[in-house]
Amino acid sequence: MNKKFYALSKEKQSQILNAAYKVFATNQYKKAPTSEIAAEAGISKSLLFHYFHNKLELYIFLWNHAADLTKKYMCKYKVYETDDFFEMMRRGLMAKCAVMRKYTFLSLFSMNSYYETEPDIQSIIQPDVQDAAQTTLEMLLSILNLDFIRKDIEFVRIYKEILYASDGMLKYWYRTGNYDVTAFEQEYLEMIKHWEIVYGKGTENDRKQL
Repeated sequence: MNKKFYALSKEKQSQILNAAYKVFATNQYKKAPTSEIAAEAGISKSLLFHYFHNKLELYIFLWNHAADLTKKYMCKYKVYETDDFFEMMRRGLMAKCAVMRKYTFLSLFSMNSYYETEPDIQSIIQPDVQDAAQTTLEMLLSILNLDFIRKDIEFVRIYKEILYASDGMLKYWYRTGNYDVTAFEQEYLEMIKHWEIVYGKGTENDRKQL
């Protein structure tokens, strides 16, 4: 599948994927113009459909590509090879930023895809996200050393609060229009340090300084 696309140079593939991630990330599926994707990628619309038969095929390809690339970088940065939750977040951040340096809008595309209302997309993506979220939480509970985390707050609550805050930080970064991944990385590292004081087993004095 998509043999014609994979026959392109890596540089041309990246141009097309970056263009598609950007247009789909910043528009609802029905309002995302394929002509804009083609123009952004520097190709004709007919050539875009030479590589992908239709708009839906391209969208699902992007979704699977994002998932595969994220897994690859999570492995590269050994995200799940530590039992310290906060160290895991730091490694996860490095993996995310490495992906964002290759495909600027991939993370926003992935977040927005879950809320896409197109039935053909919903039927594929929402079960994937729900399964991944449950599997990830179960895996974390099985490998983490919870001695690094406060006992008076349930870990699942901590995890969800950080997850929601992380999504908010990322959306805010995209809204700035600056797209400086290094700046985002530094700000997020500061937040991880903050969460480690708030939710980790730091001293009571550490928390009183907040």
